[in-house]
This record gives sequence, structure tokens and C-alpha cells, in this order.
Amino acid sequence: MNGSYQHATSWLKWTVLVLAVPAVYVLSSGPVIGLAFWLREATGWDGFYHVMWFYLPILMLGHENPLAYYIEWWVIEVFDTVGPG
Repeated sequence: MNGSYQHATSWLKWTVLVLAVPAVYVLSSGPVIGLAFWLREATGWDGFYHVMWFYLPILMLGHENPLAYYIEWWVIEVFDTVGPG
């Protein structure tokens, strides 16, 4: 196998990985947070705090941004629940 071909495919794999991991993290925030809040309401499970810590970098962005609206849509519209408090 050609060395430059291996280098190109390796570079492509790392590029896809570097772009895919943050995208999956961000896109999973809505469903995971929504499910955690729903479980809190349905069972009284306080483990949603672990989910909040995991997504803290996203939650620190505040409320007035598209990502917050995305999470809110999952929590309110899809899971038909409310956040903690």
C-alpha cells in the first residue's frame, strides 16, 4: 500500500473523528437532558444532576441561543416535561 495513501486516509479518519465527536455531543444534549428530566418527573430520580454536569459546557452558554432552544424543544415538546426546580 502506498505510504501517501495511508497518510491521506489516516488524516481523513482523524478529521471525521474530530468533527463527529463534538457534533454527536451537541446533538445528544437535547434527547439526553429531556429524558433525564422526564425520568425525574416520572420516578423522582435525582440522577439528572449527573446529566447536567456532563452537559455543563453547553448549559453554561445561557438561555438565548439556538442550542438552548433545541434542548428546550426536546424537554417541553418531545418529552412533555419541565426542567428541575
